[in-house]
Amino acid sequence: MLFTICRLNRSLSRRLLCAAAVAASAIAPLAAGAAEVAYWRHEEGVAGQRVPDGPNTVLDASGNGNHMQTFSSAAAPFTAATYTTDVSPLALRSGAPNLLSLDFGPNPSQGTDDGGGQNDDNYTAGAPVQNQFFSNVTYELAFNMNAVGGYQALFGRDGKPLDSPVPPLKFLVRGDDFPGGVLNQLFVEWIDGNGVIHNLATHETVVAGEWNHVAFTLNATDAQLWVAGETGNYVLKDSITGGSFANGLGEVIVFGNTSYTVGRGMFDNNVTDWANAKIDEVRISDAVLTPDQFLFVPAPAADADFDGNGIVDGADFLIWQRGFGPAGTPTTGDANGNGTVDAADLAIWKTQFGGAPSVSAVPEPATLALGVLGIGVMALAARRRA
Repeated sequence: MLFTICRLNRSLSRRLLCAAAVAASAIAPLAAGAAEVAYWRHEEGVAGQRVPDGPNTVLDASGNGNHMQTFSSAAAPFTAATYTTDVSPLALRSGAPNLLSLDFGPNPSQGTDDGGGQNDDNYTAGAPVQNQFFSNVTYELAFNMNAVGGYQALFGRDGKPLDSPVPPLKFLVRGDDFPGGVLNQLFVEWIDGNGVIHNLATHETVVAGEWNHVAFTLNATDAQLWVAGETGNYVLKDSITGGSFANGLGEVIVFGNTSYTVGRGMFDNNVTDWANAKIDEVRISDAVLTPDQFLFVPAPAADADFDGNGIVDGADFLIWQRGFGPAGTPTTGDANGNGTVDAADLAIWKTQFGGAPSVSAVPEPATLALGVLGIGVMALAARRRA
């Protein structure tokens, strides 16, 4: 409510008062869900179908009315992304099901060709978030590149507030090796409240066909870029500390009533840099979230040391054997943390046998089948030595 009041008060004196009130309110902890400003989940469609024409077709799950739309779905130039069941392998922290994402590529992974080439995008049109006051902010999304190469913007904000061609905000997989000589890396660029351009980068090449989970956090002095892959924790890839991003009003992102976009960016006030990617779960929060508050729960590391003695051996196999079935736990044979003790956990035990637990590749089913007899023999031998 406080931020809503602030964005409606456009005079300098009133916005200064709002900024002070926002700073004072930050002392108290945020209530559950209070930080969520906009959240585009891409769950409103049907797999294989395009985003339809008309306003408010890509829904804002935050309840704040920041719905998106596409430019043209029913006729050329066909800018509509296609719904697909190809989604992140990580679970959402909220526990909500994640059944669909949007494929912004020219040839969707599911459904019919959208007919327009690589020019799909969604955008807000006069949504409340466009006038949002941010003294703290977290931007999050998940993406999976269909192909890398060229400049591909995943998320951003339209506009050209400076003489520079740079827009207010852009999440971009770059088509060159800037910075640091690394090709096709994720690059986040923004203009702060003082009108100064900054950027962060992952310093590693984005791989096509893999899901990435991104969180960019920003307050008056610190900016951080976090990324989680398909397994493992969120990792801090780049940061700026001790900066000066806020203007006299406390705003850390340059202010302007312009559209937020998914699937493309802007450069020199022209729409460009369309993404050939699947994009999902795009969220804006008016707080600096921490990794334990980010959208996705990292997959647990595979661990077949069920008795916790620091080595994976025959005793762990016997625990798996006794625990086989549903309702599994890490102490009863559930190596991959999915709540069930099954053949997948046995495969992990096999790859880790004889050493300390670690994240290991799961063998192919044929390899697993050929190794079952040997596993049983080793386990029996271990049992006799005990």
